[in-house]
Amino acid sequence: MATNKFWGGGSSSEEESDSSSSGDEAPAAATSAAPRRPMARWAEESSSDDEVETKRVVRSHTDKRYAQLLEKIKILKNHMKIGDFASLIQDYEQILKMLEKLKTVVEQDGGPPKEFVKSICGLESFVDEMHQKHLEAKQNKGEKLTENKQRAFNTLRAKVRKGNKEFQDQIAHFNEHPSEFESDEAEEDDKSDSESSDEGEAKGSSSSSSSSDSDSDSDSSSSSDSDSSDSDSSDSDSDSGSSSGDSTYSSGSKSGDDDDEDAARERKMLRWLITPEVEAKRKRKQEEGGEKEAKPKQEKKKPVKDKFKDAEPREGGKKEKEPDEYTPEQLVKKVTEIAQSRGRRNFDKKAYIDKLNQLMQHAAKQGPRAQMYIYSTLVSADFDNTGSVFAAMKIELWNEALEKVIKMLPLLVESYKDLKDSGYDDKAIQAMADPDNEDPTAHPRQQELFISFVEKLDDELYKALQFTVDVYGAEYQEILGNSSKFLVVLKRTLHFFEETHQVQPLAITSLRLIEQLYYKPDVLNSAVYEAIQHAQPEADKATWVFPSDSCAFMSKLCRYVFAAGQTRYQWRALLCQAYHLALHDHFQEARDLLHLTNLQEKALESDVHVQILYNRVLAQMGLCAFRLGKIQEAHNDLMAVCMHNKARELLAQGLSYAKFQERTPEQERAERLRQFPYHMHINLEVLDSAHHLSAMLLEVPNLAMQAIDPTNKRIISRVLRRALDQYDKQVFTGPPENAKEAVVSAAKALQKGDWQSACSAIEDLKLWEHIDVGHPENGAKVRDMIKEKVKTEGLRTYLFAYASIYDAFHLDQLVSMFDLPSKIVHSIVSKMMIKEEITAFWDESSKYLLMQHVEPTPLQRLALTLADRGAQAVENNERLVDHKTGGYGFKEQGREGKGGGRWDQGDGKGQRRFGKGGVPGFEDRKGKGKGRGKTSSGPPRSRGWENARAGAFSGGAQRGWGSRPN
Repeated sequence: MATNKFWGGGSSSEEESDSSSSGDEAPAAATSAAPRRPMARWAEESSSDDEVETKRVVRSHTDKRYAQLLEKIKILKNHMKIGDFASLIQDYEQILKMLEKLKTVVEQDGGPPKEFVKSICGLESFVDEMHQKHLEAKQNKGEKLTENKQRAFNTLRAKVRKGNKEFQDQIAHFNEHPSEFESDEAEEDDKSDSESSDEGEAKGSSSSSSSSDSDSDSDSSSSSDSDSSDSDSSDSDSDSGSSSGDSTYSSGSKSGDDDDEDAARERKMLRWLITPEVEAKRKRKQEEGGEKEAKPKQEKKKPVKDKFKDAEPREGGKKEKEPDEYTPEQLVKKVTEIAQSRGRRNFDKKAYIDKLNQLMQHAAKQGPRAQMYIYSTLVSADFDNTGSVFAAMKIELWNEALEKVIKMLPLLVESYKDLKDSGYDDKAIQAMADPDNEDPTAHPRQQELFISFVEKLDDELYKALQFTVDVYGAEYQEILGNSSKFLVVLKRTLHFFEETHQVQPLAITSLRLIEQLYYKPDVLNSAVYEAIQHAQPEADKATWVFPSDSCAFMSKLCRYVFAAGQTRYQWRALLCQAYHLALHDHFQEARDLLHLTNLQEKALESDVHVQILYNRVLAQMGLCAFRLGKIQEAHNDLMAVCMHNKARELLAQGLSYAKFQERTPEQERAERLRQFPYHMHINLEVLDSAHHLSAMLLEVPNLAMQAIDPTNKRIISRVLRRALDQYDKQVFTGPPENAKEAVVSAAKALQKGDWQSACSAIEDLKLWEHIDVGHPENGAKVRDMIKEKVKTEGLRTYLFAYASIYDAFHLDQLVSMFDLPSKIVHSIVSKMMIKEEITAFWDESSKYLLMQHVEPTPLQRLALTLADRGAQAVENNERLVDHKTGGYGFKEQGREGKGGGRWDQGDGKGQRRFGKGGVPGFEDRKGKGKGRGKTSSGPPRSRGWENARAGAFSGGAQRGWGSRPN
């Protein structure tokens, strides 16, 4: 039984007879006698026997790289079609690298290949088109790219713009003459099309043969007659084909090898020959197959459409005709259904807003509360996209929410008036806020939402200013400009709550308004109010005049906050008021406000934000005292902020990175959230300069005094002392390069009494331009005042340093040396004498200052040291006793009455161990006597050089340490 060609087995009986008839030829016989390999199923019989060996083609590395470049360009075009930006980045980089490897060939050819130029031009135009589409989508609030795609697209755009700069000439030539780049492309497209068509025909013929075989199999199972006829025809075809092939092969073997190759090629060509019958059959099967494929696709699409139709009512309610009128219950139910779609997948905000706006006309017929309910639903959707903790709300969305909140305010006023007209009092209106009341349109509920929206707008605007990187750019200025819009909302809201006397909302609104105004000088606030006034209607212009006494206005707002009774709000309001007072040179009022309310301890007990605000108040009070010439108070306040070089961190104006300090990520995030916006910062350079100048005016005379009085160990400013020590250790001292070095050089000059050099060193400080924010012209006045202080302290330092050299000073000499009026010089010297800082006195004419040189002996120095240490030991002992017993002030008890003193005897007569009315500093060394032990009730004098100098005056000019017994 002859095997069928379908299974790829052996040939028929005719092939065996042909091989036997040609047995006289040895090669032919050997070929027929050799067993054939079993071929794979579905394979053709002659695929292995009739295959002609192809010669290996040898190509150079340049040709291979050029072919790889063309292949990569095709891949790049495919990625452009599907919009795969990440793959396009890799493709673009790879073709640039491939072109770099072909550098020598490119230089010989005079430029890169035309295919390369065309591909990079196409990529550049593709990127530009996509960029324009993204901008249009952003403006129209359409669909946006995902974050990863947007990042990849930005990277691709940057790389293309950078990489195409090297080929600007070729790109310009391509844009001018695109036809020159079409020839090579067209030829390659024709080649690729012909190759693909050949492959397609080969696949089509094989598929047609297989389909015909499968058809014959199916037909044979149904009818035997058709099967027999088909098999006969196929056998006859195969016989004719084999006989013709054999005859061709036999004739070719006689004529030569050339004829043999031609016959083999012809036999192969016949297999791929498409006759008209085969082509018609193929078209008919394709049409039938296309109809069969189209039907199931349509059947699959129908349920998808029905599914979307079913899904529409779920989002927007039942798909039915909208009623002409809504009852209040129906409207609330409809708005609630729409609001519930927030947060779901495929939430369309634009459709959400359109649906709610369509219901606004129905809500207008039902009153203001229904409209407020819709507006509150819209604003809530705007706040859904506020970003994360470190990402502020986009300013466009912020403005949209602000417009809706502005529209809510007149409705809130109208709703309150309607309730009042209906006979409701304030208690009845507040009773509507009962949690059991399920009406979402209730006035108290909508009012609470309105207040929360106002607070949220303030927080988001503050966050936008806080996290804007470029504080000098247009973005920061634009965000800062929106603060005036928010100020309008705050002022109108405050006016409404003032009229209605609602305590809690009024306190919240007042505190927000205080925090908007407290850090600005009156000049700036007046300018902001004036700018807002121009944009308001004529009826409202009168309300937009900033009060002349801003401190009284801030005090009124603080009273509103205090009425609510919330402790944290009260503390913040007090600190803001103290800051505002100090900013406008009301130092005494600000200090009294801090002391009377005990804000220092309260701030330390409160949270970090209140502590930062307290530090800002201290800094501003220090600057205020410096402007007013209160050097001691200025130094005390500024030292608390600037002493440890942590002013930036204490004022929340930046992150301080210490060398041995490590923060956890949570701590760093919390510190970033506490930072103040840039426009609220206090100038740190001004703070440091004022602190160093105050320290110089206090510490330099103190250092000069300690040089002649070793017992005076008082340290006023460690910062300045450390800076002076570093200055002395320098091998070479050049001119000052910053404010601190200028103050240190001025302090060194002042130690010598050279006030002119000190004044010239501090003349050019930037401090004078920024010391008074509201009035920059006052900087010159402050500078002149500080110069006068330098002259005064220079005089005191000179007297301390050089008094031991002179026996007397003439008043006119001191006046000419320090350029001070004679009355001022006389006053300064007299104060020093009263405080016993110098041992001197005026003569009868008050024109000469006579110095007394009192030098203690070594024994007297040791006695003084022993007395100081004994007094210190007694004081420490008393402190320990007071700490254990819990009582303080034993010394004061003895002065109140008999038996109350610590050293009183048991008889209750009040006698002390130092004598009647005696004090430890003045005991009677010779026993009791008339007049002994009596002393004044004033404060005890400090031991040391002061007592020595006092002894010189007590008995005349020759009395004191200088009068020794013979």
